[in-house]
Amino acid sequence: MADQATAHLVNLRMNEIYGLPVEKNVSDEDGNSLRLGVLDGRLVPPFGESNYRKLPDIPIRDDDVVLIGYPKTGCHWTWQIMSMIVEGKPIQSELGKGISFLEFASREMIEDLPSRRILNTHLWLDYLPRQVKEKKTKIVFTVRNPKDTAVSFYNHHKSLINLYGYKGPFNKWFSLFMEGQVDYGSYFDYHKEWDRAIDNNPDLPILIVSYEDMKEDLPREIRKLSEFVGATLSDQQVEVIAQAAGFDTMKQALSSSVSHKLLRKGEVGDWKNWLTVAQSEMVDDAVEQKLKGTRFASPRYTI
Repeated sequence: MADQATAHLVNLRMNEIYGLPVEKNVSDEDGNSLRLGVLDGRLVPPFGESNYRKLPDIPIRDDDVVLIGYPKTGCHWTWQIMSMIVEGKPIQSELGKGISFLEFASREMIEDLPSRRILNTHLWLDYLPRQVKEKKTKIVFTVRNPKDTAVSFYNHHKSLINLYGYKGPFNKWFSLFMEGQVDYGSYFDYHKEWDRAIDNNPDLPILIVSYEDMKEDLPREIRKLSEFVGATLSDQQVEVIAQAAGFDTMKQALSSSVSHKLLRKGEVGDWKNWLTVAQSEMVDDAVEQKLKGTRFASPRYTI
């Protein structure tokens, strides 16, 4: 019954969030447009400006964890895993991270969530609730190689047609990605800015979690996450959660839920089926030029 009530709230929110006072339709070279919002000159999803402006004042609890990452770097998968870790058992949330997605959920929805909350966002540090810095809230930051991220992000835009309105092919959308004309801007600038934010806030506890590392050895990464958030799991609990959180298992379990659209293939290396040699080299050049010297300078493309 509680899940039905929450689903109803989410549906109500979906009717309220569309449209920033400042909107921008970016277009690829064929004229296919992508509907976005503009927040202080930054490109964001068109969720409604009040959703973004409310964030600094949202109260943070002492045991909250904030999950952050560029879109399609494994945020949804990691959120499900972290929810299982804090519960200590393999419970799939059919509503997924949308119920605690800071720039999407209403303040009332966020404050009504029971502890321990796994809040999540794709925003930059200065847009987070002020108490994140004040309380030294634990942050988990997801990373994924930019080529697989691009493929997943394109399919995200295509699958959420009612939100973004984009109908173009990948080879036309790719230029928008490389130019940072997508929500949350350039993958490369985003990671460069977060690298600087991490350096400038050494007292903030931040754990960087790699999508590729999780695909390689999920039990190992579950142990790393559980230690970081202070959850004690037995070896049996780790294995049970790892089995339930395997990407294919999780996608099947959520096949009838609102989360299903946000989960695609979950593969490492699928970019080889999408990017041309020239496009792959463009990404490599951008990594070299923009991420050299950062902690994100060596993306992992295989496992």
